[in-house]
Amino acid sequence: MRLRLDPDFSEFLLRIGDRVEPYVMEIMVKLPDDIMLECDGEQVVKRLIHEVFARLEENAFDKVNMNRRSLITPKNDVVQNLNQKVIEIFPRAEVVYHSFDTVTDDSKNLWTKYFLNSVAPGGLPPHKLILKICAPIILLRNLDPKCGLCNGTRLLCRRLSTNFIDAEIVTGSCSWMRVLIPRIPMEPPEESKLPFKLTRKQFPVRASFVLTINKSQGKTIPHVGVYLQVHVFSHGQLYVALSRGVSRITIKVLVKNEPLPDIAGTCTKNVIFQDVLKLCDSVG
Repeated sequence: MRLRLDPDFSEFLLRIGDRVEPYVMEIMVKLPDDIMLECDGEQVVKRLIHEVFARLEENAFDKVNMNRRSLITPKNDVVQNLNQKVIEIFPRAEVVYHSFDTVTDDSKNLWTKYFLNSVAPGGLPPHKLILKICAPIILLRNLDPKCGLCNGTRLLCRRLSTNFIDAEIVTGSCSWMRVLIPRIPMEPPEESKLPFKLTRKQFPVRASFVLTINKSQGKTIPHVGVYLQVHVFSHGQLYVALSRGVSRITIKVLVKNEPLPDIAGTCTKNVIFQDVLKLCDSVG
């Protein structure tokens, strides 16, 4: 059952989405104090993790509990770093899968293996994929839409073998179905604009303790943490991030930017393009 949002917080979200929340400076808005974590040193990120994944060692093997929790953040590189922090404290032994990376038409061997392994464009799994039994993962490719294996599907690892991942779907109409995921060759999305044609053979998944804001769209996450190490950068991202949760009691936000002079509380950017709003109004 979806919890009812606090009316004041719900109205705040609508003002954020409609760009009527007053700006305190340029495009900066003030966030409600009661959902914020105070940025008080390096340990604050660990505090955010423990707020969202409470009693992780006790609850790690409860699939319903794990499916109801996630961190979200704007950037893919931050997703990778946060996933690593969470999986380090997740119980069970880790299993590491390394990708096989190649470049098409590289007869002069311009691109070293070490360099190719370090390339991490959005939409590709990491070269060094670290997973654990019962850890949540997200699918990065459409494998079999009829069976629920679509880009963005969340699953739980049930068995980690050399040549396949035995996983359980936890979202969509095929929830709780067991599936086998193979290694496949993948290319980065066109927008990555690499100066060579990279092919990475790897399992098409990554850990999903943490999602990008874009990947979280359409998902309801009862216990959510929003980590803004950098400001949002595209239309409506702040609204999407804050509205993933179901209650102001179960959402925590961490913003790592310098406080604004003479303004109490925490502020962050709210990027809204008026032309997009006008287009939505005309279509509606």
